[in-house]
Amino acid sequence: MEVHPGMPVERPAAAPGLAASPGQLLALIRSSPEGISRASLLELTGMARSTLYERLDALFAAGLAYEAEPLRSTGGRRARRIRFDDRQKVLVAIDAGQTHAAVHLLTPAHAVLASTVFRWDASGPADAAVDLFASAARELLAGRTPVGTGLGLPAPVEASGAAGLGRSVLGHWDLPGALARLEEALGCAVVIENDARAMAVGEAGAADEGLVAVKVSTGIGCGIVVDGALVRGAHGAAGDIGHVRIPEAEGRTCRCGRAGCLAAAASGRALLAEPGLQHCRSLADLARAHDAGDPAVLAAVAQAGRLTGSVLAAVVATVNPARVALGGVVGLLGTFVQAVREEIAERVFEDVLTGLEIGPSRASHPIPIGLSRLVMQALYAPARIDALLAQAARPAALRGTGAS
Repeated sequence: MEVHPGMPVERPAAAPGLAASPGQLLALIRSSPEGISRASLLELTGMARSTLYERLDALFAAGLAYEAEPLRSTGGRRARRIRFDDRQKVLVAIDAGQTHAAVHLLTPAHAVLASTVFRWDASGPADAAVDLFASAARELLAGRTPVGTGLGLPAPVEASGAAGLGRSVLGHWDLPGALARLEEALGCAVVIENDARAMAVGEAGAADEGLVAVKVSTGIGCGIVVDGALVRGAHGAAGDIGHVRIPEAEGRTCRCGRAGCLAAAASGRALLAEPGLQHCRSLADLARAHDAGDPAVLAAVAQAGRLTGSVLAAVVATVNPARVALGGVVGLLGTFVQAVREEIAERVFEDVLTGLEIGPSRASHPIPIGLSRLVMQALYAPARIDALLAQAARPAALRGTGAS
């Protein structure tokens, strides 16, 4: 399934006074989690009562909306709430890093129900990875079929899913083939996104007109939200700051094969390769040593933060965000956060710093939440719902939405 560039962070899709197609009507219903009355829908859409009722009946029949408990009475017959039918529906979110992966089960409202984390090696074959992801997901699903799956990858991802991995850690993958295999294994559509951009979508709230989200774990990635829209770039590489060359990394070879990349000096992989940090065998060890006040670890993490901040300063000056959110095992370390904050403050013009918040991620599960939002936006896009309802006579037509 294609995820279009610039896909907005989920917001109410109301256009008062405009007649709504069934798909647009469902978007209005979805934007009202507590339910909405027929009278309110008539007022918002401006359509004829008979047309509204006809389109609601189509949504009810497709299992996309339902009449819930009555609203508070204002005299006369009590109207019933119209709700998006998310009952019994679940989604899968797969957060695949370079050395570990996490599979999550979520509700359509983006609440995490269950999770499992396991080791995997991104340099291995795609088919083995997909089989591993699918097996973990099926265990969480316990016989249920998800309405959709989001797959976050540590590499550039184009909207078509046809290319974009290039010289990344997943350059050996046949991505379309892997997606087809995963869709067949889980029986649902799969939406893919770069993991750091998924983090940005999961981290962004309604008030975040501008957000820069940075994940620093084994590698380094960045996601950008501007005016409520996710920035993906012409070829899916927007935010790939880990491969910006910096003087301090000169002579260091990056996993991409080039020398001098930020990731070669400031990523978790780079930190674990430092001669003075050989007592840290994993990023979990590194985090524990940091929290215990290990001087060598504190110094190395601070330097990684300064280098990352030096590259981020240009992004911040260009985007002028309201917030920079840091995540990942390394990105959440206090010494790293403080170094990034100080470096940006040193390099960026004061006007850009006005009101800017730089700190750890606020969301407890930003990547799976972001993937869940992207899946819901793709599956329930008005144009897609309209097309599926037009084929409603064919029972399989609505399989991708979980409707019957």
